[in-house]
Amino acid sequence: MRFACLAAVLAVLPACAQTAQIRVDPTPAPPPPASAPMPDSPALTDAERTVQATIARDGVHVVHFWAPWCDNSTAELGAGWYEVVERHPDVSFTFVTVWNDGEVGESTLGRYAIPARVARLVVPGVQPPKAERRMTFLGMPVSWIPTTWVFNRNGQLAVAFNYGEVSPEQLEDAITGAASDWPH
Repeated sequence: MRFACLAAVLAVLPACAQTAQIRVDPTPAPPPPASAPMPDSPALTDAERTVQATIARDGVHVVHFWAPWCDNSTAELGAGWYEVVERHPDVSFTFVTVWNDGEVGESTLGRYAIPARVARLVVPGVQPPKAERRMTFLGMPVSWIPTTWVFNRNGQLAVAFNYGEVSPEQLEDAITGAASDWPH
């Protein structure tokens, strides 16, 4: 009985294959979302223009969004970020302080031995309620801090940690990947 059912199915398959039509939409698919920041625009903040100019230069660039009052931000710094910065003198690091009343948080960075070569920028603004902590930076979303972006030597976003703390090991791996010959 099973053999007869299988034979019947196999006999019908060629007929199905002959009648099936594949329709191809001639309209090209929209381009994928860009991983690079949007072109210069008058709506960009000073911090965005500075970061945009930095990542346009040759090399790997780390852009880190943080706030001194954020426990995740300070825990991340305390885990040894200064060591990663010290081990990578060829990588640019930019710390962008957000939602901190326009203050950089210099004393916090000093407490965690973040070297002076790390660029410090501020996005003006007060700490919003947790549900409203959303912003865009270079046209890309920042909805959690800390957030860390690593740009490759072509100025393209290679790795984005948009969910919170990044360990020194994760950051090391992201820098290594961004510096590789693999076209992200």
